[in-house]
Amino acid sequence: MLDPDISTRGALAHLHIDDVRDEPLALDRRRFLQMVGMGLGAGLVAGPGTSLLDAALGHDASAWAAGPVADNQGILVVFGMYGGNDGLNTVVPVTDGNYYDQHGALALGENDVLPLDGQTGLHPALTEVKRFWDAGQAAIVEGIGYPDPDLSHFSSMAIWMSAIRNGVPTSGWLGRWLDGYLGSTGSLYAGAAIGHSLPLHFVGNQHRGTSIPAGRPSFGAGDSERNQRIYQTMRAMCADGAGWQRAVGQAHIDQLDLAARLQPVIPEDLPEDRLSAEAEVMARLINANLGFRVLSVGWGDFDSHAGQPAQHPARMLEFNSALRRFFEVLDDRWAGQVTIMSFSEFGRTSWGNDGLGSDHGTAAPHIVLGSRVKGGFYGQRPSLVGLRRWDRMAHHVDFRDYYGSVIDGWLGGGGSDVVGRPIDDLGLFRAAPAPGGTLPPPAPGGGGAGGGGSAVGDFVSIAPARLCDTREGHGARPGPLGPKDTISVQVAGVGGVPKSGVLAVALNVTSVNATSNTNFRVFPDGTDVPDASSLNPRPGRAVPNMVMVGLGKSGKVNVYNHAGAADCVIDVVGYVGSTAGAKYSGLTPFRILDSRVGTGVRRGRVRGGQTIEVPVAGLGGVPTDGVDLVVLNVTSVGPSTRGYVTAWATGASRPEISNLNYSPGMNIPNLVMCRVGDGGRVSLFANSGDLDLVADVVGFFSAKGARHVAVGPTRVLDVREGLGARRGRVGAMEEIELVVGGRGRVPTNARAAILNVTAAGATANSFVTVYPEGAERPEASSVNVARGQTAANLVVAKFGSGGRIRLYNHAGAVDLIADVTGYFV
Repeated sequence: MLDPDISTRGALAHLHIDDVRDEPLALDRRRFLQMVGMGLGAGLVAGPGTSLLDAALGHDASAWAAGPVADNQGILVVFGMYGGNDGLNTVVPVTDGNYYDQHGALALGENDVLPLDGQTGLHPALTEVKRFWDAGQAAIVEGIGYPDPDLSHFSSMAIWMSAIRNGVPTSGWLGRWLDGYLGSTGSLYAGAAIGHSLPLHFVGNQHRGTSIPAGRPSFGAGDSERNQRIYQTMRAMCADGAGWQRAVGQAHIDQLDLAARLQPVIPEDLPEDRLSAEAEVMARLINANLGFRVLSVGWGDFDSHAGQPAQHPARMLEFNSALRRFFEVLDDRWAGQVTIMSFSEFGRTSWGNDGLGSDHGTAAPHIVLGSRVKGGFYGQRPSLVGLRRWDRMAHHVDFRDYYGSVIDGWLGGGGSDVVGRPIDDLGLFRAAPAPGGTLPPPAPGGGGAGGGGSAVGDFVSIAPARLCDTREGHGARPGPLGPKDTISVQVAGVGGVPKSGVLAVALNVTSVNATSNTNFRVFPDGTDVPDASSLNPRPGRAVPNMVMVGLGKSGKVNVYNHAGAADCVIDVVGYVGSTAGAKYSGLTPFRILDSRVGTGVRRGRVRGGQTIEVPVAGLGGVPTDGVDLVVLNVTSVGPSTRGYVTAWATGASRPEISNLNYSPGMNIPNLVMCRVGDGGRVSLFANSGDLDLVADVVGFFSAKGARHVAVGPTRVLDVREGLGARRGRVGAMEEIELVVGGRGRVPTNARAAILNVTAAGATANSFVTVYPEGAERPEASSVNVARGQTAANLVVAKFGSGGRIRLYNHAGAVDLIADVTGYFV
């Protein structure tokens, strides 16, 4: 008897046929049959010239491949959310006061979500769903469930997988659809679950899906002479015998054939995130046109009894990243023949619990995506009125009608036969499957900065690496950028940045040899040139600035130069990825280094060729251990000549990059992200002349903290126009308050924002300090500007109360401008 409180993992174990992880040569009957989804009870005898598969299903071997997908056939991709997804935080009723009363600290505010209409929003991580919604290609079916709901993971999961409400299920809904589709024939290539086991929903009464791990097949697919001799020997050995010997031998041969067929389809280099890797495999199986009509993948755990504020956003991010990867890989020719749907065994309670979680619920919304989908809301949102602590929401759409509507509208019919009852068709599709079709354009930057996406991710630091230097033709065409000129620079797959799963990158961009005052704009390849500048080159000096920017679908970023000519140098220091990484903790800026007064090092100017080691761990709120990297604002003060500063982790080799470029007599800052090395220190190297160095720590990355969300550049402050503050220049020793939380696509619950802060038209040499509202103004500078000049610097600003920050100008008068490019939540 099963425990009624069985865990998600336990329920899945009972409802899947497990793969056997044997050595490659241990290809026994059980391993092979499980791999092709036939289990241990299939077929006892196989005659000469046939395989176990043929004996079990009663057909000849020539029928095993169903052939290419026809032009009028739809392909269904199913995402299973195991553990019970919180539907209220997926499709959010932002105007329902009962939601906020009952969900409490778990609730998402109206400014925290992606708006769908005046009453509803999407979880902020689901930018892929949002782009389909905006194109009219996403259906949201609300209130899906079934009568007399069962709150056990195992029982409800079995009900959803089988589409059988009563009794012990022996088959699943996709398996029974395969029974009708394949009839008396069979195919390894009609349906597949990606993973090492086959879920119940792919088990039919006559046919079963194939289980395909998310990785390139090895044994059976090698093309070396040695491997081919091994395979030929096995084929010869397995071809002889009778009865079980013959049957098992033929099973080995079938396994070799299957591996050889799949090996060219699946690449070795898949995303590190498991769900994104499985999504890519599904897209590649479709592109290969082997005949697959139904594919599925499942992941979790969504069972968020505690810690939901961290757990649920992570699941939403994984879903979004997998959708993005799927459509990145899917060939455009399949746009009119592929539909995606989601399911989960139940939702969550409307009431949050004392552990910052929610409990097993009932009705929940689900999502259908595709170019032939008729976008909009379906079903009915369950009412929260009068629900008490342990009450559950009423369902309005039977899940069997949901399944049947997809089967009838997309897979060619038979929905009533599959679910065992008449179907109340929801009318989810505006057209039948057909070649062609137009998918919505990808979110610029794949949801990264610079393009308006809202994908949530963690930061991954890497050894700094040079991506581009136009002076040498490295990473881009040689020669300076001319007026209104743009270059493209490959980032994905270069310098330690992965080929996929990258939401944004941290780049140190430097202009060199500018012939006039101009601006560089860094943005994702494939998107329009933004209005916001990333740095402001000036003649006679190198100008650096840190930039957080998303990548185009090509994995590239573009750099646009507005006027004159200038060379461009780009170094990468890290990226925001869809896999687990470091999280951000913001600080009130704290000075850890000032060589003028002996803070952090001995007093005295730093000489060219000298390296100084600066303690940072344990200072200004930085922990003594567990810190991956720190965010510093490093400033060169009064250098005697031109040169550059390099920052890196103490104890490591100095990288061949520059973090800050200085010019004689000028104070120049730049934001630096640097790993922490031996003794909790960072090293700074100056290559020439002599100068003073100042550094303020503004935050750090570690295992705990806030996650990064990239947004397109959005102006939140421009005192020239009265945007965000009163109109007019900021005077000497004057400061202004700026509300960022709740503006510029930054939600009210964000902890910090990434801002490109520009000081324009200064009447005196000055500096600007950015710090949290409510904190004491620190002895730190965020932007340094010379008289008559315009200077910009990237600032990671921790919020004070109400999502507010303050900006202080030290001398003269200056115009202040700020563009938000991301935030941490």
